[in-house]
Amino acid sequence: MSAKPSPLHSPMPQLVLQVPAPSRLEPALLDHLATQLGARIAPALEQPAAAAARAVRLLHVAAQASTVRTLLSPLAERHGFDWALVPDGLRLRDFRLLVLDMDSTLVNMETIDELGSATGMKARIAEITEAAMRGEISDYAESLRRRLALLAGTPESVLEQVWQRMQLNPGAEQLIGAAHAAGLHVLLATGGFTWFAERLQRRLGLDSIRANQLDIADGCLTGRTRGPIVDGAAKRQALLDACAELGCEPRQAVAVGDGANDLPMLGAAGLGVAYRGKPAVQQAADAALNHCGLDGVLRLFEDA
Repeated sequence: MSAKPSPLHSPMPQLVLQVPAPSRLEPALLDHLATQLGARIAPALEQPAAAAARAVRLLHVAAQASTVRTLLSPLAERHGFDWALVPDGLRLRDFRLLVLDMDSTLVNMETIDELGSATGMKARIAEITEAAMRGEISDYAESLRRRLALLAGTPESVLEQVWQRMQLNPGAEQLIGAAHAAGLHVLLATGGFTWFAERLQRRLGLDSIRANQLDIADGCLTGRTRGPIVDGAAKRQALLDACAELGCEPRQAVAVGDGANDLPMLGAAGLGVAYRGKPAVQQAADAALNHCGLDGVLRLFEDA
């Protein structure tokens, strides 16, 4: 790949539309969009173009990116579909690395908030988490220290309780499986904790992880971490380090995240995807998934 894929600036890009099962994209809606954007409907990814389908490509979009956004944003909200402008010929096999955030991206919870449930601190911790994810607290490391301090004295057994409640977000296993099949290295880069990341690594066959290590003494959390805190800058550096080890360029990385601390790694990657992302993250990402599962990342590529 000679340059970073830039969906919003590629000449004559493709428009990928998709909805979660069991929904379908109606032909009348597709015809309307194709006419408005001067595009051609490609054969559906899963069914003939004449029939309703879960995912469809509109080829040779002639409209400006701002025009596409103005037209698509209200329609997507009304009809419950995701859309993304992608370069023509975007192939998963041209990439070498997939980087995933953990909390609220790979899994369905913010683990530090759930740890707070056992101590009656969940509401206070969640308030700080939300402010940090929206970017209202610019120093992520400080926000994590404040939240962890509220967990001092929490029994280590609570970690196992949270693990038992943790669920993968829809499409996670399909995305990771397809990435591995295409030869990509899968890295979990999170501001969460190694205690959970290591268990997810074993469960899902992840190739590597970068996470914070909880400090535990006498069977209880001390309210601190061991070692440097993994913040947005560290997650970006984890992506760059993985690329260096793989012998590839950052433009050959796909990154998926939801919060403000994911912005640096999304910006460094060749393709940055917001999954149920905060507004600022959706605006900065190359693509956003608000309705489909993580397997929706795969439909951005022609060969996945």
